[in-house]
Formats: sequence, structure tokens, C-alpha cells
Amino acid sequence: MTATPQVAVIIPTYRDWPGLALCLDALRRQTLPAEHFEIIVVNNDTAGAPPDFDLRGTTLLHEPRGYSYAARNAGLAAARAPLLAFTDADCIPDPQWLQAGLATLEGDDAIALVAGHVRVLAPARRSLATDAEQALAFRQQDHVRAGRAVTANLFVRRRVIEKIGPFDASLQSMGDFDFTGRATAAGFTLVYAAEAAVAHPARATLSALLRKNRRVAGGFRQHEFDHAGLRGLARILAVARLARPRPRYWWRLLLGLEKTEALPPWRRPGVMAVHMLLHYHFAWSVLRRPPAKHAH
Repeated sequence: MTATPQVAVIIPTYRDWPGLALCLDALRRQTLPAEHFEIIVVNNDTAGAPPDFDLRGTTLLHEPRGYSYAARNAGLAAARAPLLAFTDADCIPDPQWLQAGLATLEGDDAIALVAGHVRVLAPARRSLATDAEQALAFRQQDHVRAGRAVTANLFVRRRVIEKIGPFDASLQSMGDFDFTGRATAAGFTLVYAAEAAVAHPARATLSALLRKNRRVAGGFRQHEFDHAGLRGLARILAVARLARPRPRYWWRLLLGLEKTEALPPWRRPGVMAVHMLLHYHFAWSVLRRPPAKHAH
């Protein structure tokens, strides 16, 4: 009989087989011995995997319904391990990712969730969009301070799932914030571990940033408005609050105080302008109908 692995790595994917190949290659080079973890890939597309795709050491599931959180739930149901690690198909885990995440969990039984660092990789040819991605995306440490985290890099004890249930499969985005927020509200401890790191390629164009913004706004609308039953004037006032200017944060971006310190001063105004655009675009997108499935 095969021994139960320590940790199950769950990866949803949707039409990103090249990215997934890089992710799986990185997992095959982990410092944690291969027999200590299982890899579960969940295809969220209606089509199957390419016939020549290398799935050595990987369990491939098919969950075409819903969004990525439905796929993660399918992975949860199939996982055998007592510890669960989540990442995305377009992420590249560092070699010590699993070992560092497990060391944090095993170092203190009171810790139930570990959010690792997500490093944004900028291409050799930089652009305004890549500058903005590096400054604005995946602020995992800040999220943890607020009691939530993104599933691009998240470790969870199974007892959390048993207490609060799985992800909200109806959400197209923000299901990770919903899940980790429910966990911390239930009293589970979430910590940040910089050593447990994955890399994520920067979005290279403004249109890609806007597509992501629309998708996240759709999830926000579902979670904060539709599920909460917010209607009419209450919804309008909530969107007005979302659209309030953030001059203090914009000045901090300009002065190099918000992950913009590595940028030369003449490139910071562009990042500030992109954030202003995304800020107001997000509020406008919340008012619109949610985008179609996987519109990213």
C-alpha cells in the first residue's frame, strides 16, 4: 500500500498547458522528497489535456463546471494528505517552496494556514504594465495582516476545511479572500512565510491588467453585493465608497514608499497613473454585469 503523503499540491488550470508545464517542472525539483507530496491538477476547461502533455507523478482531474474554486474543491475531495498546498498553473514554485511551507506549519500546531510570498517576474523588456504589476500585484504580506491570502501560494491544514467547509464554488474571483477570511474569523491562525515563495510572470500589457481587474470586480460584486443581498441605494453607496480617491496611497507610490522604491523616480508617475486607472475602472466594473467564465 502506498504511504499517505504529507501534503497535496492542488493546481487548477484553464487552457494554460505551457504555464502548467513550467509549474510541474518546478515541483519535480522540490527539495522535499517526491514521496512526501502528491500533485493534483484539475482541468477547469471542457476540453481535455493535450495528448502529449507530460503528467508524470501527477493526478489529472476534470472539473469543467464553475470557476477555479470549483476546480480547487474537486482537488480537495481527491487529496489524501493531511496538509494542502495551493498554487496556480502560471506560478513557478521555488525549489524549497514545499519544505519551507511545511516547516512553518510543523513548527507550531496553532498555525493553521500559511501564506507564502508571490514574487512577480518582470520580462527583460519592461513596460509600464510590468512596472505596475511589480508594485501593485500579490501584496500577500499586507493581505495576511488583514486576515486573508491569495491561493497562488497558500498552505492549509485539513482541519480548516473540516470546520469551515471548502471554497465557495460559485465565485469567479475572490474566493481565496472569502475562504481565508472565513478561516480567520473562525479563529484559525494565518501567518506569512517569505521563505515559501513562488514566482508569477508579470502581465505585460495594460489590456491584460484591465481584464484581471474586471474579473476580480466580478468576484467582488458576487461576494459583497449579490451574496449579501445588497440592492438599490445601498449598492450605489457601496460603489461610491469604492470609487473614493486615495491620494495618500498615490503619493506614497510616487515617493517610492509602496514597492516602488526600486523604480527610478521618473517611472513612478506611470505606476501611480495605472493604479488610479485601475481604481476607478474597478468601481465601474462592479456596476457592470460580471464577465463571462474565465474572461482573463
